[in-house]
Amino acid sequence: MSVTEQVQECCDACGCYAEVGTIIGEGDETLLLPIEADSEQAALARLDQYAALAKQVCDAVVIQQQWQAETGVLNAALQFTCTAEKLIFEMRARAI
Repeated sequence: MSVTEQVQECCDACGCYAEVGTIIGEGDETLLLPIEADSEQAALARLDQYAALAKQVCDAVVIQQQWQAETGVLNAALQFTCTAEKLIFEMRARAI
């Protein structure tokens, strides 16, 4: 008698699935968001769009930011109250 091991892999084709625990992990409430721009003002304007959307998802979102002039990147961290809020924000932010 032989034993055959079957491996199920997820791909981006129709009919694929993933367990919820692999998508929504406990303790994953912070989103690191690098924003590239020509100037700090342009980056902050873009961050304002993300901040407005984040406030729609979670009133208590905490946003920290740091501008790095040498690279032209505004590093933002958005701290949500739970992982589901972060996931909802990520899905909605695709429109920005």
